[in-house]
Amino acid sequence: MTGSLAWWLVVATAAATVVLLVVIGLAHAVARARRRRQVRTREAVAPLLLDITDGADVPTPTRRREARMLAEAAAALVHKVRGADRDALAAWLEAHGFRDEALAGLRARSAVRRAASIELALAIDDDPAPVLPLVADPHPQVRATAVRMLGAAGHASAIPTIVGAAVSPRRGVSMSVAAMSLVQVGPTSAEAFGAVWTSADPRARRLAVEVTGRLGLADGRRRVEHELGSDDPRLRRSAAEALARIGSPLSTTALEAALARAVPGTEEQRAVREALVTLQEDA
Repeated sequence: MTGSLAWWLVVATAAATVVLLVVIGLAHAVARARRRRQVRTREAVAPLLLDITDGADVPTPTRRREARMLAEAAAALVHKVRGADRDALAAWLEAHGFRDEALAGLRARSAVRRAASIELALAIDDDPAPVLPLVADPHPQVRATAVRMLGAAGHASAIPTIVGAAVSPRRGVSMSVAAMSLVQVGPTSAEAFGAVWTSADPRARRLAVEVTGRLGLADGRRRVEHELGSDDPRLRRSAAEALARIGSPLSTTALEAALARAVPGTEEQRAVREALVTLQEDA
């Protein structure tokens, strides 16, 4: 009896393994077929993108897959080009009804559709307001997509919202995603951070400090120097590193005072010392 049971267990296990392999094989085949269709569709719509940027009145493809692919490709291209080409792409999307589709997608029940609609909405409209609520979306991928695309679209008005997402205790995004987005926004003045500079959360101020340094925003020098006296050691270290990147000799006095306060052997002390060396070499 025991031997018979063991034999049936072996057979059942073997059968289950075969079924699993078949299912995996079918899944791979479906995925490959889908990728091939996507490649063919992209190849079909690529020439249409060139026609749109040339100002041609390109009709919406009759096949929904091609129409959607063309809209997505146009939206992706909007934030990579400038001037007349960008205006032509946005105008085509607007003229062919994709604004309503994008706005409806932002409110969709499907997280996948909400995420996919963010780029389209930002490509058509210069106002990021419809996208801002998705920075606190229940789905983490939607939140991350919203933050990344706000950065790619260069919306400086969204900077406080992006920073808020990075420090949110719930429904937030990672600091690295927020930092990359802020750098992509590319503010030309540290004042674009607005109330972030006076936030009670040192992580928010640290983001402002790090991006100010990364972009070399000289008008933020005094604000960054102020953070050398923060209660947060990571913020003090970031401030020293940012001042080294800004490269103003006027920061020497503040850095020397910070060096005198720094605990020997710490990362903070190293950062302050290296900042001083950098400023002396650049002088």
